[in-house]
Amino acid sequence: MKLYIDCTGGVSGDMILKGLIRLGGSAEAAQKMELPQECSHESGQKAGGGTAHHSHHSHRSHSEIRSLIERSSLDEKVKETALSIYRVIAQAEAKVHGSDEENVHFHEVGRPEAIRNIAGTAAALESLGIDEIFCSEIHDGTGTIICSHGEIPVPVPAVAAMMETCNYRFVSEEIETEMVTPSGLGILIGIGARPAEEMPPGKIVKTVVVKGGRDTGKEGMKISLIESEQ
Repeated sequence: MKLYIDCTGGVSGDMILKGLIRLGGSAEAAQKMELPQECSHESGQKAGGGTAHHSHHSHRSHSEIRSLIERSSLDEKVKETALSIYRVIAQAEAKVHGSDEENVHFHEVGRPEAIRNIAGTAAALESLGIDEIFCSEIHDGTGTIICSHGEIPVPVPAVAAMMETCNYRFVSEEIETEMVTPSGLGILIGIGARPAEEMPPGKIVKTVVVKGGRDTGKEGMKISLIESEQ
């Protein structure tokens, strides 16, 4: 099976997971992961998918998250994919914050829900039997957004850092908000999605359209499950 992700409507981690589940993927094993809850107070508005933060001890470091995933009961292949995604995000956040990959602390993607979502994406891919993954050009907005660090530019710093490490084609739209989140782009790179100018050949089994939390005025992100040609 092949997967084609049309990112002309943007991309985020929750959009990808939602799409995979609608295609028939199962994230149940990841949702049952036992993770310690955060206990310290978190202030500020929700970040756009994965901004590192250093002031709250409850915000987990990359090494802590890796340990949680490695100790979980997930299948080895699922663990490997989830760890790959987190490695990509950690490298970007470390570059942005002048930290090192091991000790960089995550804000949004360090929360239990986010860990389960990223592990869930890995589990859903495995359950669908995906062999190859492709993605379209990736569209992002412009301007600035407000997050836990205050006002930051779009593309957000972690996304900008990831853009330098991949060979995807990026398009900037005159939409004044974030369309690409660090978790979304981190997942694409971490799962090994390859750029494609058009949908790969094969029988389209199912296509779903998913929207994220921000109203961008776009249709949303399309994900297609494609049966490989014999």
